[in-house]
Amino acid sequence: MQHPHRPSVPLLLVPLLALLVPMAPAAAQPTATVAEARQPAPAKVTEQRVPAVHTKAAVAELPEVGTSTFSLVGVTWKRGKDDADVDVSVRVRTGKTWAKWQQLEVDEDGGDVGRAGTEPLWVDKADGVAVRVRGHRPADLRVTTVNAPAPAAQTLAADEAPAADGSPTFTPKPAIRTRSSWGARPHTYCDKPQTGGTTKGVIVHHTAGSNSYSASQSASIVRAIQAYHMNGRDWCDIGYNFLVDKYGQIFEGRFGGVDLTVRGAHAGNKSVNTDTMGVSMMGTFTSTMPSSDMQAAMVKLIGWRLGTFLQSRTGTFSSGGKTYKRISGHRNVVSTACPGTKAYGWLSASGGLRDRVVAYASSYSTPISTRAAELGSAFTGPTYRGERDRGSFHEIRMKYVDIYDHEGTGTHYTRSYTRTEYRSRGEQSGPLGFPTTDRTHSTTGAMDVQRFEHGSIYQVDRGNGVVQTPAMWGVIEQKYIELGEGKSALGRPSKGMTPLSNGRFRVDFNNGSIYQNSDGSASVRLT
Repeated sequence: MQHPHRPSVPLLLVPLLALLVPMAPAAAQPTATVAEARQPAPAKVTEQRVPAVHTKAAVAELPEVGTSTFSLVGVTWKRGKDDADVDVSVRVRTGKTWAKWQQLEVDEDGGDVGRAGTEPLWVDKADGVAVRVRGHRPADLRVTTVNAPAPAAQTLAADEAPAADGSPTFTPKPAIRTRSSWGARPHTYCDKPQTGGTTKGVIVHHTAGSNSYSASQSASIVRAIQAYHMNGRDWCDIGYNFLVDKYGQIFEGRFGGVDLTVRGAHAGNKSVNTDTMGVSMMGTFTSTMPSSDMQAAMVKLIGWRLGTFLQSRTGTFSSGGKTYKRISGHRNVVSTACPGTKAYGWLSASGGLRDRVVAYASSYSTPISTRAAELGSAFTGPTYRGERDRGSFHEIRMKYVDIYDHEGTGTHYTRSYTRTEYRSRGEQSGPLGFPTTDRTHSTTGAMDVQRFEHGSIYQVDRGNGVVQTPAMWGVIEQKYIELGEGKSALGRPSKGMTPLSNGRFRVDFNNGSIYQNSDGSASVRLT
């Protein structure tokens, strides 16, 4: 994905044995929500240049240097053409003990702006760092360290903990920790498109780093990853759409809403970033299997998304001219070890992730899914926002239709110009209420009509590409129906409900108007 640069921050050149220099925090995005603004102390992000050397062991090196305390480290550089040939290793110090060298995976993000770099490494608590780069030496190498204070403690309640998969007829949204709950920074401007047309598939990742963390530390890990992505990589926000910890906690990732296909920066391919949901399992799964709670949460999250988007849980999808399995690992998109050997094996194993997601969503059957299948994909288009349980009703947003299922009015869709008018009138919460019919051709005039609990929308084709959708309700609608609608002397409607003074309304027609008077009565004026 493209990731517009933050305003550049001058990098302070300091001696190697000096403390790292804190980076200036990114400016707040004016459109950020109030909830996002209420956060704990900002993450402390520092950067240090990694000088070039000319030895047999390295092409760039930062010798062991003491730092302020940090919990996550990554290495970035100016984007170039030979990033895949960069071999980066770090070692960190805790107290007086230096850990062994650890290789960092190069993150092939597929972008052409922002900084290239490695996946970040969660180290829990360290106070020193060293960097060694072999192979190709890119320009402007920097090591980024992050210390992210934890937000207020919040873990899954007992009734939110992952349970047996089951096979529900509607896959409910699992418990998700919102951005405000883990102390997300406000995002900066993300380039367009900010959302994809639908969720075609899912890309599975791991974050790398220690698997030894507590449930209360998980939010700090997510905050640190976001800080590295925004400050170190110059991205607009955290790259993943969701993150899942070993305790089964699911964290909302990139800004834009959990119900939409928000374009991320996770797959290393811009098209795939747009078409998929990127989920990262928190930890390293090269030789360790994801925990049972993590596995259960992954099944519920992916099953919910694919189920409510009425998307097949098996088969393949196409993106950017290539074909991928519906649930793929990061390594299926670019050359990387992610999501780790053990986790990748679990994806396709018998009884593994793919099999469990299929079983979990196998009984999905709702009035909306049935109606969408009857209408056909050519009529509905792909799902833009999945089926949602709104308490007294369900709804789904598709490319060409919105479908509502309400126990009192049945299952009906709105489409085209009528859908636009219905949305502008507040949908089911507005004066029209729920649809009680689909849009049909009126037998009382050359126009289409759709009925709602409290009114009607008429779709009138005036020719030359001009289509009007007047809406009316109450005594005005009743009077128009009583007169015979389009076959009456008034003719077809030309302008919908218009408020006047003193609680009055007016609807205009080809040959006159109907008024709702202050006393609630209706009167007709022919022209």
